Amino acid sequence: MLDPHGGRERIIPAEVKGPLRRWRVVVHAVLMLVLLALPWIRINGMQAVLLDLPGRRFQIFGVLFLAHDAPYVFFILILSALLLIFVTAIWGRVWCGWACPQTVFIDAVYRRIEIWIEGNYLQRRKLAAAPMSVEKAFKLFLKWSSYLVVSSLITHSVMAYFTGAPQLIAMMQSRPGENWVYFLFATSITGVLLFNFGWFREQFCIIMCPYGRLQGALMDQRTVTVLYDQKRGEPRKGSVRGQKLGDCVSCNRCVEVCPVKIDIRDGIQMECIACTACIDACNEIMRRVKKPEGLIRHASQSTAESLFFRPRVILYAVLILFFSGLLGVAMIQRKPHSLMIIRAKDAPFQILNSGQVLNHFKTHYMNQSTEVRKVEFVLPETEVARGLSLTQAVQVHEVRPGEAISPHIFVAAPKSAFNERGEVTFTLRLIDHLSGTSEEIEAKALGPYSSGS
Repeated sequence: MLDPHGGRERIIPAEVKGPLRRWRVVVHAVLMLVLLALPWIRINGMQAVLLDLPGRRFQIFGVLFLAHDAPYVFFILILSALLLIFVTAIWGRVWCGWACPQTVFIDAVYRRIEIWIEGNYLQRRKLAAAPMSVEKAFKLFLKWSSYLVVSSLITHSVMAYFTGAPQLIAMMQSRPGENWVYFLFATSITGVLLFNFGWFREQFCIIMCPYGRLQGALMDQRTVTVLYDQKRGEPRKGSVRGQKLGDCVSCNRCVEVCPVKIDIRDGIQMECIACTACIDACNEIMRRVKKPEGLIRHASQSTAESLFFRPRVILYAVLILFFSGLLGVAMIQRKPHSLMIIRAKDAPFQILNSGQVLNHFKTHYMNQSTEVRKVEFVLPETEVARGLSLTQAVQVHEVRPGEAISPHIFVAAPKSAFNERGEVTFTLRLIDHLSGTSEEIEAKALGPYSSGS
């Protein structure tokens, strides 16, 4: 990481070819395609993924979540953490090398731009060490201009998850001053991405990311990760004399291709992101010197064959199933709406000329489904038979997805219906004309104390 003067040594890894590299290219392409396409896909008439923080609306694959659905976030976060721990316990830091946005964008986008503009790794290293010239200045300008464009595209693609794709297009076509908050946010994030992916790079993984420091607690002797076979490779060429040498020819190709510039032959290290570049590089050398491949390979430090049947993995799997079940039950029991009834802010009750007692209530109905619903508040026949009546300004309410209404209702009851404490409990029924279902909720009306109190 550091040069002889204590400054940062820029890492320019060599290019590598091989089956694992080809698979990584495919995985990175799919991940980037999903990231860019999701905001433009619509499910049930809604954006596939929309995280509207100011509006407290979250649309996730056709399901609408609102602010009061925050407990579901707990299950999702717990499951995400458990899945990452589970995968790490079995396959090590496969997330870092194959799916982490830091690795995906640097390896699949920004480093590709470098290669197109500055050439292969030898040419890039030579250019980096050369004094400033017109050619070098032009290539740096072209590279960083390309970085800026790509960073802006990534920023706006991510912003579509929070603003909505149609709204983002509208804001991009208007003046910055009309949406200055989003404009400043997009400009700031573009600058952060430009700095991170263009210059900071592997320093984020080594210095800032806590995941590498946790791997010692998440992995054990039977975790499969990228390992160097010391028994087969040592003593390596040039290290000793008079002994039978191992298969390692000390070509240092594994170090040359490493994006964090570690030597995998020194064992498991915090900086290793399990990108498998060293595996493809070493296998290529082994083929050239006519030795078996696999000197560097996916392996575990233990001789035990079982990957899954060990206490910590079984515990993680049980916890994943447990929280998945809880989330599934919660989703099944989740109603397409929420309903509340509270007393309005005025006198507790009024006595009408007819002698009946009038109570004023405020209802709150929120449509949590993805369809427009028509709802109506009525009193059941049993309440009407007791002498209660309901008065409201609008009989049937049309509520759009995610919309909330708070209609006021007035319930009148005869004095005889009230108990000695001046209370009467009644049932209010909500009829959903779309689904043909109904829901009842209890409320309490207040009135004068009875004469026997």
